[in-house]
Amino acid sequence: MKIKIINREKIHRILAMLSGKERRMSLVILAMMLFSVVLETLGVGMVIPALALFTEKDIATKYPLLQPVFEFFGNPDQITVVIGGLGVLFLIYSVKASFMLLMLWQQNRFLFSIGERLSKKLFSIYLQQPYTFHLQHNSAQLIRNVTSEVEVFANNVLKPIMELTIESLTILCIFTLLVLVEPFGTLNIILTLGSASLLYVLLTKGRVARWGSARMFHDGLRMQHLQQGLGGIKDVKILGKENYFLEQYGYHNSAGARVRKLNTTVQQMPRLWLELLAVAGLIVLVLSMLSQGLSIEAIIPNLGFFAVASFRMIPSVNRILMALQALQYCLPVIDIIGNDFSLPNPQRKEAGNTVEFRHDLRAESISFTYPQATRQTLHQIRLTITKGESVGFIGPSGSGKSTLIDIILGLIIPDSGSITVDGRNTADDLRSWQNMIGYVPQSIYLTDNDLAHNIAFGLPDEEIEMEKVKKAVRAANLETFVNELPEGLSTFVGERGVRLSGGQRQRIGIARALYHDPEILVLDEATSALDTLSETAVMDAIKALQGTKTVMIVAHRLTTVEHCDRIYRLEQGTIAAEGSPAMMLQESAP
Repeated sequence: MKIKIINREKIHRILAMLSGKERRMSLVILAMMLFSVVLETLGVGMVIPALALFTEKDIATKYPLLQPVFEFFGNPDQITVVIGGLGVLFLIYSVKASFMLLMLWQQNRFLFSIGERLSKKLFSIYLQQPYTFHLQHNSAQLIRNVTSEVEVFANNVLKPIMELTIESLTILCIFTLLVLVEPFGTLNIILTLGSASLLYVLLTKGRVARWGSARMFHDGLRMQHLQQGLGGIKDVKILGKENYFLEQYGYHNSAGARVRKLNTTVQQMPRLWLELLAVAGLIVLVLSMLSQGLSIEAIIPNLGFFAVASFRMIPSVNRILMALQALQYCLPVIDIIGNDFSLPNPQRKEAGNTVEFRHDLRAESISFTYPQATRQTLHQIRLTITKGESVGFIGPSGSGKSTLIDIILGLIIPDSGSITVDGRNTADDLRSWQNMIGYVPQSIYLTDNDLAHNIAFGLPDEEIEMEKVKKAVRAANLETFVNELPEGLSTFVGERGVRLSGGQRQRIGIARALYHDPEILVLDEATSALDTLSETAVMDAIKALQGTKTVMIVAHRLTTVEHCDRIYRLEQGTIAAEGSPAMMLQESAP
């Protein structure tokens, strides 16, 4: 019969996630565990001589090892010996309690520091993944991994492994003592506790593993529906879909709670019947000793020793079973977290300032297909944009406009071809290239902070330059709006800018793009969701920048880009037409 909770591959994955310092610290904690086991064994082993002090008068004769101690203290009377013995026993247990407290502190410090580091590292890995990775993964699942699953790994994988180690060693040492004192009684305890523990593991192993997988599944979907319900609160309320999201969340919340309930109940079962088995075992032991003709005086020390040893082992056996169950329940975490920790984690390079934009930008035979897509999104795209030029990209949905912009921005790596600036491939120094770009998407992401922090996005307070913020506000045609606010640039915009109009959010996005004074401004359908007046206000801000910036605008409507120097029309991933606004208008006329 083979019972395997954790295999070699998972052990390697666990070790791979620990740093060198953490592995060394684990050895220190292991050494502390070994010393704590010695103290535990010594504490249990002191029970027989402690009880003998009360039942036997000539202790020195029965325990020759104590003779030199008695002689050193002048052969004291029994009362003095009893008091002294109890004092030694109290001292041993005091040292044990103090050391165990220190060990628990170090163990918890170790586990929480691992959780803290792994959470930050996993977040870093996700941030460093290519844009296509995030297109294929639900953010709720990633958030779950960074927050709850890393914590589960530390507290429900690493901690049970430590508990298995220390409790197994403790039981082994106590069993060794028991064998030396009473082999027959020890065999009885081993058979009783061993059989009960084996039966428990066999009955629960498969179920607990399924519950662990179900927990991860339902936790991920629970967070996903929660995030979607709150993230789209405006649509939810207008469409009256509160019950839909509540029901979806409630289903997975209830399912997750159910498997947690089952797992917790099963975890608490061993303690109840282990105590019953221990009492039954002691009764059998007493009857066995009496049948051998031993006197009550001879039985009491051994019986007391077995009682203390048994009731000390019950928590250890219980913790071992709980640790085994926790490991089985949380084994899927090792694979989920381990897989993501094995993702490539290229550190973002600092700009080398090797890319200079003096003449033109070229797309050289760009082709790209999204993963699992059935047709190419872009096919052999060739174009040239001159410095200072305003260029528009139009075409129906799905024609590849935004994908082309993402490739120019360096967010997506093309399957073939390259983006060059003055003949230099932008991929050679992507950070330097991206530092030249200001980007305005269709939906502006605004944090629940003030206007200044949203314009100087991602900068700490001490690095925000208010003069640059004000300059960006003027360039984005936001000055009148800001001046009308009671708190000006210190006004909080609400989560995702809920207190602002669509046009105001877009112009804040333009101000953000202009804060670093980029050479290139890219607007990806930045006005497609706006009304005519708001679109006019945004485009007026863009027109004011023409000639000072190289501007690329993605739009559905030709009228949105009619002020551009040149327009490209994309259809089915290829450039179908190119020309001036007048030419494109004439071509589209009936």
